Amino acid sequence: MEADSFGPDHLRIGVVTYETRGGTDALMGDFAARLKSDGADVGGLLQHGRMDENGHWRMVLTDLRTGRLHPISQDLGAGSATCSLDTSALVEASQVLRREIAARPDLLIVNKFAGLEAEGRGLVAELFAAIEAEIPILTTLAVRHRPAWDRIMGGAGDMLDPTEAALWDWWRRTRKRGDA
Repeated sequence: MEADSFGPDHLRIGVVTYETRGGTDALMGDFAARLKSDGADVGGLLQHGRMDENGHWRMVLTDLRTGRLHPISQDLGAGSATCSLDTSALVEASQVLRREIAARPDLLIVNKFAGLEAEGRGLVAELFAAIEAEIPILTTLAVRHRPAWDRIMGGAGDMLDPTEAALWDWWRRTRKRGDA
């Protein structure tokens, strides 16, 4: 499925770009919480990461509707230098996004477009399903994955600075496009 097969009015995608791993976790969490407190129906997955005692990055996804935690890192041992992402746990967590797409929230947060998505895997199918359903999407993108985003997603979306002001400006514009 090509992203540019959808009209521009249907591509309500906010893409928060970042340089540093974990740099958008608090920003996205605070934004989602504020929208929800303002009465918006916000669903999806939000990633939180931290370094463990062995120096490995540990990732957990939070279901924004239920609060359920989905650990997506596997323990590879103290000497491991490879990526610890547990792809089977990610597949299980992707069911949250499919449930949310069916529920049609005001905003769907997809934790991020990262390594697996850059290969056309991970949560790419869920991103396309949300686009097809015309649900506004907010995600994050490491600057190093921008060429893959452009290739896979057809360059779709509004690239946003990782600031609260940029997110609110995008949301106001997105809501206006949805009301048109």
